Amino acid sequence: MTAGMDLEEIRTFLLISLSILVVVVAYKRFRQYVQLHHAPIPQHVELVKLEVMYHPHLLRVELSIPVPGEVFPAMLSHRHALLHRWPAVQMAMGDHVLELPLEGELDGHYYFEIATGTQRTERRFTVRRS
Repeated sequence: MTAGMDLEEIRTFLLISLSILVVVVAYKRFRQYVQLHHAPIPQHVELVKLEVMYHPHLLRVELSIPVPGEVFPAMLSHRHALLHRWPAVQMAMGDHVLELPLEGELDGHYYFEIATGTQRTERRFTVRRS
């Protein structure tokens, strides 16, 4: 009878362990679902508008910033290679306009990049000198 009792105890232990494991997995899946679908998404800098000004040669950038922070503007080639990096700008929350000088004999397609510590956004623009 002791062998039958041992088998019954093992079966009971396995049923209880399996039930606990199912509850733990269900809890983890529910927590993951809530984080993916219902947790607030961190807000990032929005690049509202990008214009090329020709007299003088400037890149006029309109930004919307949800939280105060530092932004890092840069100009990239049509192959996304770094051409020029302007100094970092500390900005308060809200809408801002940056007027960045375009230096050199530029003509063609380029990318403007605005970066923060957690984000990088690029927008294509064209410079026509002719």
